[in-house]
Amino acid sequence: MFRTGRALLGRRGVLSAGVRHASTTTGRAGGSYRRFGRTLGVWAAGSAALAGAGYYAARDEIEAFDSEEPAPELRLAPGRQFRGYPVVDTTASTRERLVVLGSGWGAVAVLKTLDRDRYDVVVVSPDNYFIFTPLLPSATVGTVEFRSVLEGIRRITKRVRGAYIEASAVDVDFDSKCVLIEKPGEGRVWLPYDRLVVGVGAQSITHGATGLEHCHKLKTILDARSMRQHIMANFEKVMLPTTPDDEKRRLLTFVVCGGGPTGCEFAAELHDLLTEDLKHYFPQSVREMVRVVIIQSRDHILNMMDSVISEFAERQFARSNITVVTNSR
Repeated sequence: MFRTGRALLGRRGVLSAGVRHASTTTGRAGGSYRRFGRTLGVWAAGSAALAGAGYYAARDEIEAFDSEEPAPELRLAPGRQFRGYPVVDTTASTRERLVVLGSGWGAVAVLKTLDRDRYDVVVVSPDNYFIFTPLLPSATVGTVEFRSVLEGIRRITKRVRGAYIEASAVDVDFDSKCVLIEKPGEGRVWLPYDRLVVGVGAQSITHGATGLEHCHKLKTILDARSMRQHIMANFEKVMLPTTPDDEKRRLLTFVVCGGGPTGCEFAAELHDLLTEDLKHYFPQSVREMVRVVIIQSRDHILNMMDSVISEFAERQFARSNITVVTNSR
């Protein structure tokens, strides 16, 4: 269920609502990363560093265009209708209109490489931000804060003098080269294009395992926030005098469905949170009830990688008392 992602170093800090325990020193951040390295090994370090370096280099490029005037607002073509809906006016432009659907990795990769003088760019997405998904497992436990993994899509589109519409694409008429876009409660409108880029991403799949629709997923920033709140809510409920021991053990058993990179990384991040941070605020009797379990359908976790890496990660998890259940669903 958990999507591919690799951690980059950051600041640890998550407690119950209104309380934040985080160090601002680079040593603390480095310590968090080293703990993660001890748990999963150095296989993540190179790819994480490269992905992070590319992301922050792109942010420096984005900042260079902050002072520029934004693209003008889009308007409807007077009196023009197509298949029952109004049409956005495109007569003022002399360049090809490039419409990009989505604000994820594919869409942003296109925006980063476009010639800003060649196209009139319009980005259409229900999310007005780009999310750096490799850091989502870290955001669930406070290694990095949510604002550190987000970048406003309007800021990104300024590089190409592009416009942004917060809406969803619901239909494409390829013959007429128009996209039907919709904002819930605001109606629909046709957006003409000369070239179309579809980067809307994919939906999570459960591989036929029943019940996973009731579990937390880790794909969006809302998923990460929900998981963080749920983890801390469970700990606070355990501290209630009225909570029986069996219920405490149930609340403190965290099961990760999927032994891929993101599932393993989340388990490692959760373990670090429990052993490095929450030990300062919850008694040992509560900490001893915590269990972290990874369920993997194959015979090894991280089975898409070399067997040496899989076996090393399994040994590290065993030393950290993280239970790995293989050949199970």
